[in-house]
Amino acid sequence: MSLAGARMIDVKGLKKSFKTPAGELPVLKGLDFSIADREMVAVVGASGVGKSTLLHILGTLDAPTEGTVLYDGRDVFSMDEGSRNTFRNRTIGFVFQFHHLMPEFTALENIIMPALISGAVSRKEAEGKAAALLKELGIYQRKEHRPGELSGGEQQRVAVARALILSPKVILADEPTGNLDTSTGKELFNLLYRLNNENGITFVIVTHNESLSRRCSRVIEMIDGSIKG
Repeated sequence: MSLAGARMIDVKGLKKSFKTPAGELPVLKGLDFSIADREMVAVVGASGVGKSTLLHILGTLDAPTEGTVLYDGRDVFSMDEGSRNTFRNRTIGFVFQFHHLMPEFTALENIIMPALISGAVSRKEAEGKAAALLKELGIYQRKEHRPGELSGGEQQRVAVARALILSPKVILADEPTGNLDTSTGKELFNLLYRLNNENGITFVIVTHNESLSRRCSRVIEMIDGSIKG
């Protein structure tokens, strides 16, 4: 279990509602919690309680209806859109249940895409870091293969490498093992666990897998848009 440090994320009074033909649908109902630097937090709860909505707001992919999200004391939703996009690209990595790899590109090309889009590093630097990540994740020999030529576990490792390419402080993972068999899912979680312990990356993981969530440093349980307890 990782040794957590100072606060990385502070969530205060977070609410999110969606407009429907029947009126406002409240999904998040005033959440308050903090996540420390280097923590590995699991977010659990039944389907439809707002876990993925919360993750999208933490990732600044969606905005709250009310409330604040602070990273290292900075209110990310007080930033203009350009600043927030830059912040997201350089601070947050994403891993989803479905890897969203581009089928026409190789594993290496998929991994370097965020770096090329951001313009933060040259293509040569990005390829060098991607190769190092592929070695660290044990799939360097698959770097020239396209997603359709990779197993589910290999594809998800490529997605993890893509999330790591810009050296994020935080990785948000939405059911990262949900599309994998039990053995492969356990291997992937072990990889995330090692990245947390050895690289000091903060993880927030939405999961239905109780055995994996118990290995996290803390579990946040959501019930009907609120946090239990």
